[in-house]
Amino acid sequence: MAPLTGSDLTSDRTNGQPGDLATDPAVESRRAAIAQYKPLLKQFGLRFCVAVTLFVGLLVVVEIYSYFRYLPAASDVMELAVKLELAQNESPEEHEYWKEFAQANKITYHPWVLWRRKPYQGALLAIDENGVRRTLHTRCDDKTFTIWMFGDSVMWGAGAPDAETIPSLIAADYEKAGKPVCIVNYAEKGWASTQEMIGLMEGLKHASHRPDEVLFYDGGTEAFTAYQSRQVDVHSNYTSFRNFLDKWGAGQKAHFSYFSQTNTYHFLDKIAAKAPFHRKQEVAAVAGPDPTLMADDVVRNYVENMEMINAIGKQFGFRAVFAWYPNMAVGHKELTAYEKQVLASEYKKFPGMGKMYEAVYKKERELNPPGLIYLGDLLDDQKDSLYVGISHLKPEGNQIVADRLFEILEHPANGATQAPAPASER
Repeated sequence: MAPLTGSDLTSDRTNGQPGDLATDPAVESRRAAIAQYKPLLKQFGLRFCVAVTLFVGLLVVVEIYSYFRYLPAASDVMELAVKLELAQNESPEEHEYWKEFAQANKITYHPWVLWRRKPYQGALLAIDENGVRRTLHTRCDDKTFTIWMFGDSVMWGAGAPDAETIPSLIAADYEKAGKPVCIVNYAEKGWASTQEMIGLMEGLKHASHRPDEVLFYDGGTEAFTAYQSRQVDVHSNYTSFRNFLDKWGAGQKAHFSYFSQTNTYHFLDKIAAKAPFHRKQEVAAVAGPDPTLMADDVVRNYVENMEMINAIGKQFGFRAVFAWYPNMAVGHKELTAYEKQVLASEYKKFPGMGKMYEAVYKKERELNPPGLIYLGDLLDDQKDSLYVGISHLKPEGNQIVADRLFEILEHPANGATQAPAPASER
């Protein structure tokens, strides 16, 4: 038999032989099915695209709405106090200060101490490249008597321009006394005692001129961190730092956790927080450990830090001075209407915080550790409005504190420990 050629195969397909695909019923059925479903597939695809577009559009709208409507609630804790202050004080300088304060209220990571403010240069507020705030009435060189000051935002000067912070006003007192001084304000918002001690050690390692005296002005953050994290000897926002680092390794792998960073997620979380079961958890968290039991550990931890700092002072030749500052929650000052509003807003935002402050300050007075000067009652005889936060002071309040601290620095018998060695012997 002769082999089949290409023309023979073509002839078979076109002549209706049994293998002819053109007339195969199965093929015709599939073609009919495809022709029937094509419009349906196109319609589905169109509707799917519309649905995805609407979903994305809705998500964008909710994201924007959540950002502008709900997220501002996480603003700085001083926001309400500032608004109340500006409502009472319409001076251009006051408005300009708070404008600069908001612009400068940005932090960046710093080794060992975790955070410091970013550099900022304004007319009333300036921060250098090391995150250190400007101090006026001071002259720093290798021969001038030098004082380093540590603390939280109270010593840093939240509520006052550079010229009216506690360090600047103390420097002005030295200037009036005819005693040149170099004062460096190492304070930073939210810093606790252990953080300050680490900052001191880092400063001593890198300073070209070491201090003759070092002042630590504390109290509020020691109580607040215990209230916030329910444990002692931790820095501010400890739980947030811990959770971030705990999740950091997992974040290097494929995951969907980025959804929890969206504004929509936070929006829904705020709504869920109002649910009854969340309120029960919140009440339990506020109840927490007994402040009276924690207060003893808070004060003892501070005293242990004092002992270590004094030991460092003996080695490096400086005198350490420790003082606890006034606080609306613990003093007996007659509060003005404005101060009552500020205190009420603080208690509303941080339920149960006042009890922790009271317990910690009471324990400090009971233990009366040598070398720790209690100034919690310094403003008890004042009737004017001096606070601009539960612990932050207006310039008038800073002046009262500065004058008292100047006396303490100038007269060691008032509670401060003696310098172990003069500067010339370092």
